[in-house]
Amino acid sequence: MVKCDNCGITIPEGMESCPNCGKLATIKTGEDQEFKSDKNQKAESDESQEFKTEEEQNSSEQTLTRICKNCGARIYSDNIICPLCGNRLDEEYEEEEELKCEKCGTPIPENTLFCPTCGTKVNNQNSTGYSREYSTHINDNIKTREESNPSIGKKINLVSIIIPAVIALIMSIVLSIIGVWLELSWYAYIIAIILSVGFCAAPIDNEINATISGFIVGLFLGILESPLFGVVYGSFAVELYEYYVGTHLITLIILGVVVAFLSNMFLKKPVTNIVTKIKKMM
Repeated sequence: MVKCDNCGITIPEGMESCPNCGKLATIKTGEDQEFKSDKNQKAESDESQEFKTEEEQNSSEQTLTRICKNCGARIYSDNIICPLCGNRLDEEYEEEEELKCEKCGTPIPENTLFCPTCGTKVNNQNSTGYSREYSTHINDNIKTREESNPSIGKKINLVSIIIPAVIALIMSIVLSIIGVWLELSWYAYIIAIILSVGFCAAPIDNEINATISGFIVGLFLGILESPLFGVVYGSFAVELYEYYVGTHLITLIILGVVVAFLSNMFLKKPVTNIVTKIKKMM
């Protein structure tokens, strides 16, 4: 079946003129119209694709060249108001004071190290060679890094050291007396320091405080090694113990430090959960 190009009615095959208008017109088949329709759709699709590409190029031309001084967000250069905090950026840049030489008062261009008139060194945060906004961004990053990685001196907390050390020392003394009474000799002190320091040093906030706590427990338990033996067997037995067994101050200090460090590194979470449950029960 074909259609008349003039009036559009369906014309039976084999007829050379339209039975409705009688015009000898060019007759288009349905396949030709479908081909034309597909061609038009393709052209429209190409036009929309070109329009979309132009929009993407325009959006890619926008760059994050400004930094809001109120919240520190990086924003597009053509933004007037910060989308995060609502700060007006045009007023912010208008309020910036022009950098001038301290000696001769000549206006100093940004990213300049020396005055172009008198040669005086510029005493300003821009003397690093970076823009004012970028310098602020660098300083914020340095401050954040220092807060996330504090120095050893800032990590030390006496409260976090003394309280666990006192509890661990009391536990180790009790366990040592029990071990000596069970005739474990000086191995009683090893077992006592492993159990007491291993449990009390694990929940401490950081490994430095835990290590210091273990050192304190090992030191005092090493000093009390012979007296604790005398508590169980008498003062005469202390001399025999020191003569045949000897004292182990250095060994107990090293053991306390090692146990404290390892327990704080690897047993912090399970021991903290146990301590939390004990507190709830009390």
